[in-house]
Amino acid sequence: RMKMQLVLQLCWSQLIEDVVGDGQYDIEFDGDQLLYVDPVTYQAVPRLPEFADQWTPDPGLAEDTYVSLGTCKYNIPRAIKRENSPPEVIVSPTSMIYPKQDMELGVPNTLICFVNDFHPPEVNITWTRNGQLVDRSDISRTKYYSNSDFSFRTASYLKFTPRENDIYSCSVGHISLQAPLSRFWVDVFMCVCGVILGLIGVVTGLWFIMKANKSHRV
Repeated sequence: RMKMQLVLQLCWSQLIEDVVGDGQYDIEFDGDQLLYVDPVTYQAVPRLPEFADQWTPDPGLAEDTYVSLGTCKYNIPRAIKRENSPPEVIVSPTSMIYPKQDMELGVPNTLICFVNDFHPPEVNITWTRNGQLVDRSDISRTKYYSNSDFSFRTASYLKFTPRENDIYSCSVGHISLQAPLSRFWVDVFMCVCGVILGLIGVVTGLWFIMKANKSHRV
């Protein structure tokens, strides 16, 4: 069983065109989401399947969620009205792309595109392989998670099998961006090979130069 020293419960509700959305109720441990509660069914959904085997939610969680989300939905529109409908804060996202496991050519793996520090919580994430869109069935996506500074984060997962010369990209679209924010991933093995070949070329070139200079002196 998971030993917990601190559990942070978060509820947030998104306003779009003066309509309050379903919102979300998260339970986090040291800043990492353990689960969220579906706002329609009020069932706990673990972020990763293995979490379900390590921790069983409190039976009263569904009732707590109902009350907390109800409070959010009631208070947020009134708070905004009292503040004379302040303009929505728009913050550009950051992103990074990395593999879930150590890379081996021909061995199935997962690429993760982590998008963070953006507001409002709505981004479009697309994947490409060698410039072509990948099959949507290989892609999965997390919910939006709330950060302590009221920005948001999310992640997209791409199942893939590393092949030589393949180049993957993750592009993020957001209201704050004039053009998508793109990150590229190339097999580290290929990068290392390129560096080694480059060094070999430099050493070989220096050897020929030194040999030519020596012959010239003679």
